[in-house]
Amino acid sequence: MVGKLVSSSRGATYYWVERNKNPDAPYIVFTHGIAANHHLFDKQLPYFQWNYHMIFWDLPLHGRSRPYHDFSYANAAEELKAILDREKVDTVILVGHGIGGYVCQEFTARWPEKVQAFVGVGAMPLGVSFYSAADLKGLRKVPMHIKRLPEKLLWNHLAKGHAQTRYGYHNALAMVEQMSKREIINAFSSAYGDRFTREEPVDFSCPVLLMIGAMDYTGKIAEYCRIWAEQTGYPMYVIPDASHNANADNCDAFNDVLNKFLHRQVDGK
Repeated sequence: MVGKLVSSSRGATYYWVERNKNPDAPYIVFTHGIAANHHLFDKQLPYFQWNYHMIFWDLPLHGRSRPYHDFSYANAAEELKAILDREKVDTVILVGHGIGGYVCQEFTARWPEKVQAFVGVGAMPLGVSFYSAADLKGLRKVPMHIKRLPEKLLWNHLAKGHAQTRYGYHNALAMVEQMSKREIINAFSSAYGDRFTREEPVDFSCPVLLMIGAMDYTGKIAEYCRIWAEQTGYPMYVIPDASHNANADNCDAFNDVLNKFLHRQVDGK
């Protein structure tokens, strides 16, 4: 893959492009979640490279996109827009994991004409009105809880909480170990704080697919993902033998579900 970057007054955002031989192939943008980086999608690269162009990026405050100032989902969406503008990409399929799903939703709200489809992986809806007051209060306390853990214990805690297979655990651990405890706390504080700036959930005019690991016990993600699907009618698929990082824990099932969805909704097959 070819590595590049875009710069703003807030910092540099790094991304990687894998182009298909077919210039007319659709583009998929993979956006990782908190305390991770673009390597979360290592198992998707060899599978989808034959039919799609792909863009992977490190969210601001993560991976190579550090340091970064004034993080918000709106600012992260602006960085993604800058990436697409630089690469002259008109429309994309957005795959967002965890808080990456929030960034994708913010991007869709701002530039709906650019989004062919949205796939949320262990993601929840962006919009204060969707959540109970008690849950909003609890979410705001998450950064406070992780401050209590020593750095190495924090790394292990996050890796174990996000994966249940051997590969998934080591993939998650390798990513989180690149961040210091201070950087992790900063990422959680920034991401969880900005979670509450949009009042209403995003109204999608494109096809939507929600996916969740069968063993995703991270907070109330699974519960809100199911509520999201029930209230909107968006299809939701449960990935067996997988935790929060479902695309890494059970890449075969994840890739198959995503591939079939894209064939039906985007490729028209």
